[in-house]
Amino acid sequence: MKKLKGFYNNNRVFVILMGIVIFCLAIIAVSFIYVIISQNNGDLYGNRLNGIETVKITDDRLSKLHESILKDKQVEKVSSRIKGRIIYINIYVKEGKVKDASKIAIDSLDFFTEDEKAFYDISYSLLKNDDKEDASFSVMGYKKSDSTIISWTNFSE
Repeated sequence: MKKLKGFYNNNRVFVILMGIVIFCLAIIAVSFIYVIISQNNGDLYGNRLNGIETVKITDDRLSKLHESILKDKQVEKVSSRIKGRIIYINIYVKEGKVKDASKIAIDSLDFFTEDEKAFYDISYSLLKNDDKEDASFSVMGYKKSDSTIISWTNFSE
């Protein structure tokens, strides 16, 4: 104990500075561990899905959307899924031009309410099952929630 007291008396400034450094390192280590752990516990989307309960689209509504799109004679098959705030809609057409297929997607916007269009982004993929004729018939469109139009990829008619 006398040796420790003697070391402290001879190196008082060094001992105080080492205590401060050890204290700061402990705070930094605890903060780092807290940040790492808190990132893994949170929701995947954070608070971006706040309010989704008021404009929730059910599977029943999606099947009605499929029925309304399938009424068009050019459409062979429709699939859709919702992930977060994005509705993905794949429309497979039998025949026709890209302009006709994009009109089907534009008409399908009437199915959604104004609140749903204002909350969800809608992504369209227009595909043709016929690989023989037009292999380049793959068009994508995207409607952002704050937009009123669908932005299409460049395509030639």
